Amino acid sequence: MKCSYNRLLDHAMSCTALLFAPFRLDLDNEELWRDTDRVSIRPKTFAVLRYLARHPQRLITKQELLEHVWPGVSVDEELLRGYIRELRRLLGDTATSSRFIETVTRRGYRFLPDVVEDAPAEEQQPCEPAGGGACHVRSPVAVGILHSLTGMMARTETPVVDATLLAIEEINQDGGIQGRPIRPIVVDGQSDEAAFAREAEHLITTGRVAALFGCWTSACRKAVRPIVEQHDHLLLYPVQYEGLEQSPNIVYTGAAPNQQIVPALRWAFGFLHARRFFLVGWDSISSCAAHEIMRDEIAALGGEIVGEARLAPDGTDVPRTVRRVSASRADLVINSTVGDLNVLYSHVLRAAGVTPEKTPTLYLSVGEIELLSLSNGETNGDYAAWNYFQSLDRPENRAFVDRFRTRYGPQRVIGDPMEASYIGVHVWAQAAREADADDIPSVRRAMQHQTFQAPEGSVRIDAENQHTWKTMRLGRITGGGQLETIWSSETAIRPEPFPASRSRAEWQQLLADCYERWGRHWTKPRAYLRTS
Repeated sequence: MKCSYNRLLDHAMSCTALLFAPFRLDLDNEELWRDTDRVSIRPKTFAVLRYLARHPQRLITKQELLEHVWPGVSVDEELLRGYIRELRRLLGDTATSSRFIETVTRRGYRFLPDVVEDAPAEEQQPCEPAGGGACHVRSPVAVGILHSLTGMMARTETPVVDATLLAIEEINQDGGIQGRPIRPIVVDGQSDEAAFAREAEHLITTGRVAALFGCWTSACRKAVRPIVEQHDHLLLYPVQYEGLEQSPNIVYTGAAPNQQIVPALRWAFGFLHARRFFLVGWDSISSCAAHEIMRDEIAALGGEIVGEARLAPDGTDVPRTVRRVSASRADLVINSTVGDLNVLYSHVLRAAGVTPEKTPTLYLSVGEIELLSLSNGETNGDYAAWNYFQSLDRPENRAFVDRFRTRYGPQRVIGDPMEASYIGVHVWAQAAREADADDIPSVRRAMQHQTFQAPEGSVRIDAENQHTWKTMRLGRITGGGQLETIWSSETAIRPEPFPASRSRAEWQQLLADCYERWGRHWTKPRAYLRTS
């Protein structure tokens, strides 16, 4: 028999800590831990956090907080605001995009995460399930969430963590994995491929996680791949990418090239009548490979590449690239840059007078999250190719958006990789329920026949290549930073990670050449930016 997650927690004898990923509030020692690192926190700041965490997801008025943390003492509200600001700094939170502490204007605060009360295993008690039988509190299933919370990719990746945690909370509320709650461990990849590899190793060997959910850039995924393969582990990767990869230890829930890049080019050729293309990417393996895929497809269509640029991660060559785009007389710019580079590039592009009316852009890595950092005037009328848009008029999507906004706030938006990560957690949970969550090879095998009624539509994992069957959509950017679907494949497309325009051996040689040329890195190192 299976106990609900909340019931399992209710039967803990005592509470020694409060868990809210990636933090642990040690009540006995009055310490705050972020995964395995202790966070320096002042005693009174700890007291404020402890009270908020003991009353998650409800309004805590300023007066209530003052009375319980400073009983019998007259304290000015400005002092309380100072402690809240300090807590947000320690938690990596902001008032404008809150993940932990939400300000309720003129009233108080709300602590947003689900909080798990942690008790020593020997003090846990069995629960009595309905219908008889035995049901015991079982150890949680730890999973790793590995994304960039700092660096150039933080603005893009942090929301994916929120969507991943939402899926975990939903599964826990439904009884977890065979009665075991999922315990997420959130780790910062720091927008650096070496950090991603290091943290993946740590999560597997020290964190003893049952699965990894994460990575955005292909450079970081490729840095993590040998780690999960060496340990015969499992990574669920949620981002559209350039393909040219297939690993028995990775399940890909984002789009393969034939589910995004190739149909997007064919749409541009047929519907926009584009013939002259300018390719803008960045100095990483993703754009290096994607440009070659586009080169083959554009040649097959009878088009022409009139310019190509790959931006340095520090953005120093953005002005020069924009001048080239402006002078190119291209019919369409294909943009595969990521993260903060897109913000800088788009600002400079519009300042130079390159508008959608003159030279539209088709984005491969800009969605609703990135559009928050760009004004309507900078993006309206451009296009984006994805599998999911927040604006999709489907009952499953409307319910998903409502649940996400109820959890994180009505101002939040959802992009494709967030939904793909949400899918990944649910299909993994389905497989883990069929198999044994701790038997990772069995879970991987069980994943190969999973289907899921996702917000974007019905998806399924391809048993041969472990990519996901997905519907492709082309959207026009509209006011308010949303995307209006103007074309769709209508049905799910079977994923093909290796385009047929070259042999698999030729594609693999292309990847090897880029890797060796950049000193055995998947993104061109800073030392190479001025020498190659």
